[in-house]
Amino acid sequence: MEEKPRERVTQPDVRKAAMRLIGRVKPVHLTIVLILVVGTFMSVGNKEFLSLYNIDTILSFGAILLIAALGQMFAILIGGIDLSVGGTISLISVMFVFLVHSVGYWAYPICLATGLVLGYINGVILTRVKIPSFIATLGTGGIITSLAYVVSPRPISAASDDYGYFAVVNGSVWGVSNVFIIGLVTFVCILAFLRFSRAGRNIYFVGSNIKMAWMSGTDIAETRNVAFMLCGLCAAMVGIIISGVRYGGDPVVGTSYVLNSVAAVVVGGTALTGGTGGVVSVLFGTLFLSLLDNGMNVVGIDQYFQQALLGVMIILGVAVTFDRTKTPVIK
Repeated sequence: MEEKPRERVTQPDVRKAAMRLIGRVKPVHLTIVLILVVGTFMSVGNKEFLSLYNIDTILSFGAILLIAALGQMFAILIGGIDLSVGGTISLISVMFVFLVHSVGYWAYPICLATGLVLGYINGVILTRVKIPSFIATLGTGGIITSLAYVVSPRPISAASDDYGYFAVVNGSVWGVSNVFIIGLVTFVCILAFLRFSRAGRNIYFVGSNIKMAWMSGTDIAETRNVAFMLCGLCAAMVGIIISGVRYGGDPVVGTSYVLNSVAAVVVGGTALTGGTGGVVSVLFGTLFLSLLDNGMNVVGIDQYFQQALLGVMIILGVAVTFDRTKTPVIK
C-alpha cells in the first residue's frame, strides 16, 4: 500500500496560523501575565513584598491611580486624551484644604463641581473651537496648574482643627481603608454607566466610528463633553483623596498622574484610537503599574530607571493595542 505524500507546510501558512493565534490573545490577557511575572519576580527579590502591610499599601495607592486612570479612560475611549488631569488634581488638592477650613464638608461637592466644570471647558474647546484634545488639554492643563500656584504657591498643611473633615477619605471601615472603598465604588459605578446607560454606549460608538455615530443621530458634541466632564470629575476626586491622605495640598502633586493615568489605560489594553477597552482593562493596567512601582521601590531599583521602564511599558502597550486600520498613515 503506497504511502500518501505528506503535505508540505509552507512558511506563509505557518505565519498565518501564528497571526491567528496572536489575534485571539487580547491585550488584557498579556497584562495579567505581566502581573503574575512581576509579582513573582518582586516576591523573590524581597520577601516583604507579599506582606499584608505592603499589599494594603499597593491596594490603597493603586485605588488613587485607578480613579485617575478611569477618568483618563473616558477621554481615550472617544479617541482623545486629557493632559490637564495633573493640573486639575493639583488645583483641587490645594483648593480642598482652604475650603475645608472655610466651609467644612461643603468642600467636597464644591471641589467635585469644579472638576466637572474644568472637564466641560475641555470638551467645549474640543467641540466648539475645533482644537485637537491633545493641544486643547495641554493648554488648559498649563492654565489650571498656574491657578493652583495662585491659590497656593507652595505646599500647605491643614490645620489640626480641620482633621475631622478628612476622615471621609482617611478613615477605614472594618479595617478596610476608605480610599480603597472609594476606588471600588467608583469602579462599579463607571462599569454600570458604560454598560447600561445610553451615554456610556455612545462614548464607545463615537470612539469606534465617529462618522457612523453622526449618521445614526448621536450627538457627538454632547458625548465628548460628557467624557471630558467625567474625566475632570475623577481628577477632582483624586485631588480630594490626596489632600485627605496627606492632610495637605501641593500645587504640583498631580504632575505624575498625567503619564501614569495614560500608562494604566493603554497598558491594560484600551486603544488610543478609541472605542476599544474599558474599566476591566484599566483595572488590570492599574494593578500592574502599582505592583511595578511598589516592587521597584521595595527591591531598590533606582528612580531614574523606574521612569525609563514606565516609558517602555507605554510604548509596548500602544504597540499592542493601536488600531492601525483607523490610522493608515503614522505621523
